[in-house]
Amino acid sequence: MCTPLVVVVGNYLHAPGEGLGILGGGYGAVQMAISGSPWLPGGWIAVGLLLALSLAKVLAASLTIGSGGSAGDFAPSLAIGGLFGGAFGRAAQLLTHDPRLQPGAFALVGMGTFYGGIAHVPLSALVLVCELAGNYDLLVPLMLAQGIAFVALRNRALYSSQLPTQRDSPTHRDALLLDVLRTIRVRDLMSHALASVPVCVFRNTPTSELIRLASRASEQDIFPVLDQDDRLIGLIKVSSLRVLAADGSHAHWTLAADLLESPISVKAEDDLRSATEVMLAHELREVPIVSDDNRVLGMLDESKIAEVYLRAAQRAERAE
Repeated sequence: MCTPLVVVVGNYLHAPGEGLGILGGGYGAVQMAISGSPWLPGGWIAVGLLLALSLAKVLAASLTIGSGGSAGDFAPSLAIGGLFGGAFGRAAQLLTHDPRLQPGAFALVGMGTFYGGIAHVPLSALVLVCELAGNYDLLVPLMLAQGIAFVALRNRALYSSQLPTQRDSPTHRDALLLDVLRTIRVRDLMSHALASVPVCVFRNTPTSELIRLASRASEQDIFPVLDQDDRLIGLIKVSSLRVLAADGSHAHWTLAADLLESPISVKAEDDLRSATEVMLAHELREVPIVSDDNRVLGMLDESKIAEVYLRAAQRAERAE
């Protein structure tokens, strides 16, 4: 704070050299609102002084930031909220005549509520204030005040470049995709999956027959292999059949058992995120859907997952 003003204020309060930090970060003023000061007047004079300081800090911060000056907005926000909270706490103590009320607690709640509301970071501000206080005794009043501030200031933001939701942020699109897929079960696609019954084979199916089936079922990339009880025991990739067909010398005497791979599958109760992770982990474009007794019910294709996600995203955009 400028020196002449420090002298005037200090002499008026009978505390030479003391200032109020209006042109600085304001942490000293907030500390005064929390813990008090020997030179701070009592009664309604203190309420008026703290309220006037909070309004003066609003004006000073607005002029500094609005004019393009070198300043931040985090410290002024905490100072404004703390000063106003301190004034409110002292007013409540005077009106209720309850000595148990601690104005410093109101100042701390005011700090977190003001910054959390205008910056749209209620959880961060809540943790910040609890850490400043050294305990979590103010957690409940902070949550209540933060909730009210978040609703009241939902259309106002301290940062003009802040996006309304994560959906509008290119950085979080992949995370939103996973969130959408987590809410949808494989069973929700069963009607689509069962629309085309997959071609299944057995362990003793000749490779030449597999190659013929692959040429006819061009839309199928995986052939489920079943045992004598029609239960899934493995998979055969069409890509493996293409390699064998190109060679030609082994296609006549090999069987499906010679090309058998692990029985990767998903169940109807699995969510699409888990199913997608299984497909990516094993580099599969589709995967069998099996029942609890390991019988093949259908095939889950990556194109169906993409279609479901696009439809869910469109519905969410229309709802907004």
